[in-house]
Amino acid sequence: MEVDSTGSIILKHNTPRTQTVDNFIALIRETNELLEQQSDLSPANQLVTNIIRRLSLQLRSRYLPEEIQAVLSNEYIRRNQRNLQDKLSEAEFLAELSDSRHLSFKSDESVLDIVTRLPNWDIYMALVSEELSILRQFIGRDDQLAKSPIVFVGSGPLPLSPIILHLFGNVDVICLEIDSAAYEASCVLLERLGLSSNVTVLVENGSEFDYSSCNRIFVASLVRNKTGVLERISRTSPNPLVAVRTAEGIRQIMYEAIDELQLNKQGWRILARTRPEENLVINSTLFLDRAIAPAMPE
Repeated sequence: MEVDSTGSIILKHNTPRTQTVDNFIALIRETNELLEQQSDLSPANQLVTNIIRRLSLQLRSRYLPEEIQAVLSNEYIRRNQRNLQDKLSEAEFLAELSDSRHLSFKSDESVLDIVTRLPNWDIYMALVSEELSILRQFIGRDDQLAKSPIVFVGSGPLPLSPIILHLFGNVDVICLEIDSAAYEASCVLLERLGLSSNVTVLVENGSEFDYSSCNRIFVASLVRNKTGVLERISRTSPNPLVAVRTAEGIRQIMYEAIDELQLNKQGWRILARTRPEENLVINSTLFLDRAIAPAMPE
């Protein structure tokens, strides 16, 4: 707070910019209504692609806490947020499916040459690099733990995160994917990249999988039933370290946020978290272990 020469108070950076809030709410409404009207949410629909690009850019900007609260508490946003997330998730899935199916490679290129040209590589690389940095802190010098496979729940048709985890974490990754089209597309892609022996994909529901031999598990942001997946991990894994992707602040418009109070009630403890990166990364990641280890079923 500052005072000008007349003694009047000048407010700086502590009140919401009304026009900014109004414009953002208008964009969210426009996006929601357009996606509701369109039967084709694939990249072939340029209207859909353009509006989602505009929204994504806005979500990567910085907002005051008061502005975030004003947007998220808006009645229209509260009534339509879940439906908008579902539509955005569908559009993201279809974009990844299209990219995965249409990638073409030159035979003399290395895997790294190819993957660094994949759509959104920089975004995923920034997020996964930070996740790996935190993961290494908890693994420490435990060689056996460091070499055990990572299970990635909800890898999708374009499994960039598992690919980065393998290439830069020097670890094998087991992907769980419930959608058959995503499974087929990702298997073909990984085979063409020569990674299918290190990054494998199973048609499995993450809320039903047996994690008894798994102690490092990632849960993707587009996985809807995160509560069910975490409950299953807690019941079947003896000593899990879980990295579950979530969304903070204004980014909850696009991705579902984890209820952190509910995590605590379910016996999970938050060990660390990544933060979104302005103008680049939307998601953040919570690293969890069990506060109290339950007795494992015999």
